[in-house]
Amino acid sequence: MSKFLSSNELWDQVYENICNPHNPRGQKHLSFQKDYGEMHIDHYNTGFGIRYASIRALFQDDIVAENTNSHDCNFLCFNTANNIYMQDAIKNQKVKWISNVCWSGQQFDGHRCNSIYPKSQNIQLHHISFDTRIFQEIIANNENFHQTKIVYQGEYIDVNFNNYINMQQKTLLNELLYTSSLHGNKLQELYLESKLLDLVYTSINAVDLQQNNQTQYLNKKDIECLYRAKEILLANLLEPPSLKELAYKSAINEFKLKKGFKELFGTTVYGMLQEVRLEYAKKLLYTNDINVQEAAHMVGYKNLSHFSKIFKERYGKLPIEFKKYRAPLKTMI
Repeated sequence: MSKFLSSNELWDQVYENICNPHNPRGQKHLSFQKDYGEMHIDHYNTGFGIRYASIRALFQDDIVAENTNSHDCNFLCFNTANNIYMQDAIKNQKVKWISNVCWSGQQFDGHRCNSIYPKSQNIQLHHISFDTRIFQEIIANNENFHQTKIVYQGEYIDVNFNNYINMQQKTLLNELLYTSSLHGNKLQELYLESKLLDLVYTSINAVDLQQNNQTQYLNKKDIECLYRAKEILLANLLEPPSLKELAYKSAINEFKLKKGFKELFGTTVYGMLQEVRLEYAKKLLYTNDINVQEAAHMVGYKNLSHFSKIFKERYGKLPIEFKKYRAPLKTMI
């Protein structure tokens, strides 16, 4: 049976601390650890109408969290972990927030919904909210953005498909997740803001290309198979299947696996494998008391020199340099 968390129990504290649109410029960090699970939130407010929050959670029970909204805003929302659901409390309809998708939309004062989080699954969301006036100025001359596909329309919320998260967005999201968790100085704050604005620009201009490619080549069944391939790949980081094996297990032919994977996710099969391995290694080095060789082996690299080389190519620093820093909050993998 699911555990119900009322708005007063959880989100009121979050809203008053970080989500209030009138909060001044700056960063805030919140961490909740309860008997039913834990949640970590890193938030940054630019002070001029754009706010960013990363939400990482892992629950021991199925959770239904009540949400209420008392202000109008536009948003971009990125789900980079497992699928979750939003249930419109007014129309009693569910919206599936699919993994690896950027959603755009608008919500209004009076919106009420329930977020449905399955137990024992990592939750990782990135949410950018905009004062409506600022957002209208941003998209004023972008005709493509106005053609986004409507996914759901409620009385107090509109949700649109923006694009499947591409590699440029993925890189920026990873950098935001890392930088926003630091209790940094002014320079780090400026770096965080630059990445946030880069992500906004990239996402607003990703709409047309992603949707056109999607409709030209991939059908619904292809997409389902490719998501299955991604799940299989990420579940076998240490011993990944060959392309032939992955295609067979995903019920798709090898040619379409290679072409469709690149089209849908913005990278090759082994490009994603390397990206996830390196990101996992970086988090291990950042949050655990292990050495570089141990981290490399834990993510499937036996050659330490090769691991260090591609790590530096990806992040601009050798793995050993990440041992100088420790996370202020427990990072969800």
